[in-house]
Amino acid sequence: MRVDLRSTSTVEIDRLERALRIALDHAVDAENLPSVSRGPRRTQIVQCEVVEIGNRPAGELLADARLLKVIRAVDAQLGNTAQVQRASTDANIPLSLGREAIAIGGGGTGGGAHTLQEWFDCHGRDLGLRRILLTMLALAGVGE
Repeated sequence: MRVDLRSTSTVEIDRLERALRIALDHAVDAENLPSVSRGPRRTQIVQCEVVEIGNRPAGELLADARLLKVIRAVDAQLGNTAQVQRASTDANIPLSLGREAIAIGGGGTGGGAHTLQEWFDCHGRDLGLRRILLTMLALAGVGE
């Protein structure tokens, strides 16, 4: 099985990983226990191995971050309604290092991410691209 542990807190990720390892050890031990119906103790049949296949560092953008203030001002200018969401994005690394970072959608809509049914509709793409451009210009100090 694959288990994907995610959180904005490194402490919470560590706690979840410990809990997962303990639960796996208990499950393996319980499955390998001899019982009346199984007869005498056999060699260990069920085993588990935990292999880390990725590491998404934890981090979270502060609510009063300059970057959020800029993107909200851009959204107000464009009449765009956006929500702050947490996700696994390219912003994870800088956030884990204490730097401000966000992932900005490029416009359009989609669904079925990471499946064979994934789809994308580019309607609204122009708004997404204007949003990105205005955010970059504001962060660069253009118009101040």
